[in-house]
Amino acid sequence: MLTPKIARNGSACAMALAIAFACLGASAAQTATALDARALETRSLKPLLARIAAMPAAAPIKDQDFSRRSRLSQVKLSPDGESLAFLESDGQAQTLYVLDIKTGDKKKLLAISGRQDPSWSSDAKFIFLDSGDALSQVTLATGASSKLAAFDPKTEQQFLFVDPSRPRHGITEEFDRAAGAYRISRIGIDGNSEVIYEGSKKVDEFLIDGAGQVSFIRTREADFTQVVSHRQNGKWVEAARCKRLRACELVAASPDARTLTMVVNHAGERKALVQVDLATHATRVLHTDPLALSDLKQAVVSPLSRTPLLAVYDSPARRNYGLNAAARQGAADVAKRFPDANITIAASDSAPRWLLTEKSARLQQDRYYLYDVASRRIDPVLAQESSLGQPLPESALAQKIALHYRGSDGALLHGYVSLPPGKDAATLPMVTMVHGGPWGKFDNDYNALVQTLVNRGYAVFQPNFRASTGYGEHYLTAPKSDFGNGRVQADIIDGVRWLVAKGVGDKRRLAIMGDSFGGYSTLLALTHTPDLFKFGMAMVPPPDFARTLKAAAAGPAQGDDAPFSVTLAEMGIDLNDAAAMKALADAAPAANASKITRPLLILAGGKDRMVDPASVTDYVARLQGMGKPVTLLLDPDEGHSPRKPLMRQAYLHLLLRGLHQHLGGPAPAAPSAELANYLEQNLKVNTALN
Repeated sequence: MLTPKIARNGSACAMALAIAFACLGASAAQTATALDARALETRSLKPLLARIAAMPAAAPIKDQDFSRRSRLSQVKLSPDGESLAFLESDGQAQTLYVLDIKTGDKKKLLAISGRQDPSWSSDAKFIFLDSGDALSQVTLATGASSKLAAFDPKTEQQFLFVDPSRPRHGITEEFDRAAGAYRISRIGIDGNSEVIYEGSKKVDEFLIDGAGQVSFIRTREADFTQVVSHRQNGKWVEAARCKRLRACELVAASPDARTLTMVVNHAGERKALVQVDLATHATRVLHTDPLALSDLKQAVVSPLSRTPLLAVYDSPARRNYGLNAAARQGAADVAKRFPDANITIAASDSAPRWLLTEKSARLQQDRYYLYDVASRRIDPVLAQESSLGQPLPESALAQKIALHYRGSDGALLHGYVSLPPGKDAATLPMVTMVHGGPWGKFDNDYNALVQTLVNRGYAVFQPNFRASTGYGEHYLTAPKSDFGNGRVQADIIDGVRWLVAKGVGDKRRLAIMGDSFGGYSTLLALTHTPDLFKFGMAMVPPPDFARTLKAAAAGPAQGDDAPFSVTLAEMGIDLNDAAAMKALADAAPAANASKITRPLLILAGGKDRMVDPASVTDYVARLQGMGKPVTLLLDPDEGHSPRKPLMRQAYLHLLLRGLHQHLGGPAPAAPSAELANYLEQNLKVNTALN
């Protein structure tokens, strides 16, 4: 909660010499082909609802089966496109394997315990293994392994990536804060290392040129303004200056270092891919979302040449756009083969194959494919290994339907709804799930809780209200301080009413739930719209959002992040604005406990450092004193995010109990003896559930 997911120390950049990216213009061709976001508006759901209602109903699935995990992880294609490295788990330990793509031979390299992230060397003959506290290597030819370096936590030493300019080297960084000494080093497969950059400031991002030298760096000033500098004749020269807390990602530089490709908030709005001429400061937009909807999620670069190949967007689903002719052909082939999936592409401009990773709302575990660049064939790979995780069949799971609806003020809003097959959508009980943050978002990948609820017969609505990330800066910052019973809450309520009007959800059987900010929104909903919802579940909710914001702003910065007070200012929230803070306080659930009439389930952790547990228990005590229907589960050992498996089991069990009792859904399975004992110990108040 409370952490805007913009970019890592990101920024909306302005060029040196006061030439701002906010003044950049898209090319005429892009402007002509870009679609107005209004064209996305969902006008009718009738044909889709009829098709889903005509499908066979799904059989009941056990709660625990929705959390099955893949046995595969860290699947990586070698730079030459000839081999795959991956980790395979048996539930206890992991093993590093390499698959020869041409022969199909699978070679066991190393048994692994704990975290180990594999990375191919540039010549594809070695694999680096990063454990977080040490760096090792495995030789493919012999299977021999050795430790290259132990990392000193006092200097925050860590492995960053494989050096694209050297065949058998990796790049590490370290920062001795006490001494004010930052270093970037190159370490070879033999364990020898050399320092390739030293400075007094921590570098947030950098590029390495073909000669193996650090050529561009991004640092921050005391006010968190970001500065991009270029090495010229042995000196660092400012190339760009970027606003704080906005996208300012270094993607690639041309071999002659005359142009720099970056991800920025184009025209102060959505993240886009731009190229800057460093001599003239002329800038051209290489790619922005053709739907005029989504931030650029990522620019995929070729692993060796570092040439940008793909522009990737994630809303409403993952879309890959090629940046040259070959990449456009490949992206089109992938989109044709997988029209309804989210495909991550590991592309190369020199290897004969690309690795494709398939995700979707109906895909419990990732699937993998190889795209042959020459033949344009797409074939599955690691299918047998993927089956070991026993993923649920796609036919048993629900798709997420992307929604683009109008708010009561006319703005276009976004979200998803998931529906059980074989049922009339208008008769379904519906659960509205509010995301945390509030600066976060829902995507259309697999979600175990959503699928569990849909399998139990509920429609699930997931709104991406204003303040959600991924839709541009204006959408992100539009609410400013209006997080009481105002604009953000209206976006959520408008979505519920819009869906009911479109034939989704029984208006007599509606519930709302969420964690953190989503829990706060749940409290707001039951406080200010009690006639709309019959039940609410709030996990770690702040009953007084203004108080929580002020407490977070008064706390220390986390690591290298800007202080939360700076973040709030960039979001348009002024804690010294007495009128805005009064509006928040006046609407707060804590100030309006008497308005609660619907059953409310609250879960909290006694060691929560983000939401004061005392504020939650005080709120519940007031509700209890007024005779309100409230249930509180308080685990004294949990924090803001539940870690215990039993806490997560209790979350689902109590939610299903509440939905069964108050919306008429199916009864949950009886709790195990262990869960029953946990509930007996930690349910402090219970007047909302039988």
